[in-house]
This record gives sequence, structure tokens and C-alpha cells, in this order.
Amino acid sequence: MATEVLINDGGAPARIMNLAVAGADLTAGLVVDINSSGKIIAAADDQTGGTSKAQAVALGVLLVDAADGDPTSIVTGKGIVCNVQSVAGLTVGEELVVDDAGKLEHSANLETDRIFAIALDSTFSADSLNYTKVLII
Repeated sequence: MATEVLINDGGAPARIMNLAVAGADLTAGLVVDINSSGKIIAAADDQTGGTSKAQAVALGVLLVDAADGDPTSIVTGKGIVCNVQSVAGLTVGEELVVDDAGKLEHSANLETDRIFAIALDSTFSADSLNYTKVLII
């Protein structure tokens, strides 16, 4: 991993936890969740197009790469600044949601989407992946 995920916790109530083992090979910077088998996976609940803001919330962001079955380090909390994997073309100030692959994307509908983060910088590329510096809300 060439990109540092955690930029600044700002004194926020952020924690780095090993909540469970990885359920697949995962790359740092993904938004993650826990599945019914108790394993950490890329968040797969697309947060766009819902009918209310009461949709599921992801656990946090994977701090370092994890191979299938390995322990995970997950940054959890609100008010922290992280480089998170994203789609290309995000810009400063955008409210972002989690797609069905654990990456951040544009919000299609601010009235119903579950906003996960606000972009603090434009998207950049590292190791053939896109990242965006965000404030997790």
C-alpha cells in the first residue's frame, strides 16, 4: 500500500480495531462491513437510490491490506480524515456515498442517500486505484 489511509483523527473519537478476520483479499482504503459469517468484507450495500436515510451504515475504513482469513485493522468513528478508495472524478465539497464495492461515489439523491463522507480534495490515483481525501461524517 503506497497511500496512507488515516490522515488525521483530529482528536475525534476514532478507533482502530481488529473486529474480525477478512472474508476475502481486501485493499486498504475500502469501506468495510461485517457479513453474516462474522467476516470483514467490502461494504456491499449500495447507499444510493434508497427510500430513506435509515439505510445501513458501514463499519469503517480498512487501514491496511488484509488477505482472506487475516486479521483486519479498521478505522471507525466520525470526524476523521482518511484517504478512501473511490470512483474517479470526485471534487472538493461533494457529499459521498458507498457503492456496492466498498468505494465512495457521487450521491445521486441527497434527500434519500446515506451520506458517508464529504470530499476534502479531488480524486487522486495511487497503485492503479483511485482515492479521495474525505471527512467521515
